[in-house]
Amino acid sequence: MENPAPFGYHGCYLRIDVSDGSVDRVPIPEAVLRQFLGGSGLGAWLLLEEGDPVPIALAPDAPLVFAFSPLVGSPLTTSAKFAVVSKSPLTDRINDSLASSGFAIAGKRCGCDAIVIVGRAARLSVLIIDDGRVRLEAVEDLRGATCRVTEAALKARLGADYQIASIGPAGEHAVRYATISHDGRHAGRGGSGAVLGSKNVKAIALRGHTAL
Repeated sequence: MENPAPFGYHGCYLRIDVSDGSVDRVPIPEAVLRQFLGGSGLGAWLLLEEGDPVPIALAPDAPLVFAFSPLVGSPLTTSAKFAVVSKSPLTDRINDSLASSGFAIAGKRCGCDAIVIVGRAARLSVLIIDDGRVRLEAVEDLRGATCRVTEAALKARLGADYQIASIGPAGEHAVRYATISHDGRHAGRGGSGAVLGSKNVKAIALRGHTAL
């Protein structure tokens, strides 16, 4: 029988290729979880695990990582954060960008410690993760919409219990300082919104019920 993950972890991450919709649930060794402690540290490790750094931050094979801390879901103040880690189109270096919100809790409740996105969707899409089940849906009608409008529209379409992070027109047009927004808060450093836009993903919608 495998040893359980350390307290505060699920011991795996979701690797999603939006080019073909394939999903892998990849184990994370306990030693890695203990050494990098989630969040930006785990995100940087996963980014480097994907292979040699790609020469272009906005290339389809450039990974974009959403990583969650082992403290997400705990009563500790300000612990509900998610870290977005990628190569920055603004600096060409590894970039981490953090935001506090219910998106982090929903991601952790999907049963993973991180989400790694690679590839490029054929159409502008929302990536939906529902208790670890993953699907893509086209959202061409939301092209050019602001983050606030996108979030409201997707909650109306999918359900109010989804937590949604999205990009606006800047991310769609690969503006190098574009952000990823959730509920009026922004992962605002290094152009992570442009990286998500380069994958033709307008938004990520999360809903999970796994105990934390």
